[in-house]
Amino acid sequence: MKATSGNNFRPQFTISRLDLASALVVGGRVPQYLAGQPRFTDATDKATRIMVESVQSAPCGSLFTDATPGGPFRPDDRATRLTAAVALVRAAGLRSEAESKAGTSLPVSDAYSIPSSLRGYVWVALNRELMTADGGVFRPNNAMSRVELAKAMVGMARLATQ
Repeated sequence: MKATSGNNFRPQFTISRLDLASALVVGGRVPQYLAGQPRFTDATDKATRIMVESVQSAPCGSLFTDATPGGPFRPDDRATRLTAAVALVRAAGLRSEAESKAGTSLPVSDAYSIPSSLRGYVWVALNRELMTADGGVFRPNNAMSRVELAKAMVGMARLATQ
């Protein structure tokens, strides 16, 4: 994804998994970390590694649940809204709250498409205003947009000051 096109923000452009990881590191939500050797098969250059390894070595645990050391991280894949909900909630330090609400009922019409074990993360992301469900639909498999990420980072900053 190209960050900008001329002077335009392009709010509806989607973000990659690396974009999400970078926002969480640059936004000060996780400390920087770089292992002695690459930990992911597809994150080998230092610029990518520092972002990926930082979010996967966060003090609160790895932020991306579908990537394990020794395997791929898929930095160029789109970041789904469900992946973003989990990463944002964990980075905000709300993992225990989310996990205590696993399997909870969600006020969205597509709740059935969210794994029961991750519904607590979506519940926290919605209730803490890190994400929204437009028209009562969460769209967990859709890519997160740049404007959604910007709003989520503002929400995280707000939570950090409360």
